[in-house]
Amino acid sequence: METLLKDTIKERLLTGDYAGIIELGRKHKGILRRLISLTYDKGELTCWRAIEAVGLVSAGMGQSSGLDAIDRLFVMMRDESGGNPWSAPEMIGEIIKRDPSAFSHLLPVLVSFREEAMFAAGILYALAGLAPSNPELVLPYREVAFLSMRSGDPAVRANAILVMKNLGDDTYASSIALLADDEARFFYYDGKTLSEKPVGEIARQTMEFFAGKMDSKRSE
Repeated sequence: METLLKDTIKERLLTGDYAGIIELGRKHKGILRRLISLTYDKGELTCWRAIEAVGLVSAGMGQSSGLDAIDRLFVMMRDESGGNPWSAPEMIGEIIKRDPSAFSHLLPVLVSFREEAMFAAGILYALAGLAPSNPELVLPYREVAFLSMRSGDPAVRANAILVMKNLGDDTYASSIALLADDEARFFYYDGKTLSEKPVGEIARQTMEFFAGKMDSKRSE
């Protein structure tokens, strides 16, 4: 029964059937635990879809369930449970993004883990995901993103650039431009597909985005 349920979850994740995932959550207890168990391999599409689904399922369960899920993920990040916390920051970000009025007070706690190398890329991913709809929550961490562009981890550098792009903030455009030739690759999930991209491509796209914004202002 457990194997069948997990296979059903995987199938619905791969087809993008999030409504079906939410429906499974109404029928089966522990759906979040099962989704979390699928978030260990960043090279798999199911991992990123499961991360996204954690936010959607938590939102459907209400604020208390969302808080419980975030608490569980923080416990994993503190290594108090023996669980694998690789994607915990991304999942916490998805939960906050679905209901920032209820959970945004936990964003500083999440960002406090930024010095731990295994969490840095995920924290920036969470900030980049929040930035378009809630820039006021992310703006205080602009400096964190700027400093992260110097990281030796390509995913950290790329996600730091995406924080700036999604904020629409060109304050550090000159530093982003320096990464335009960065050929180191990272896993990039665009909400639909998973691919490997060079950091430089993200930097160039961001610079083009900023240039487009500047042109629009000039033509107003």
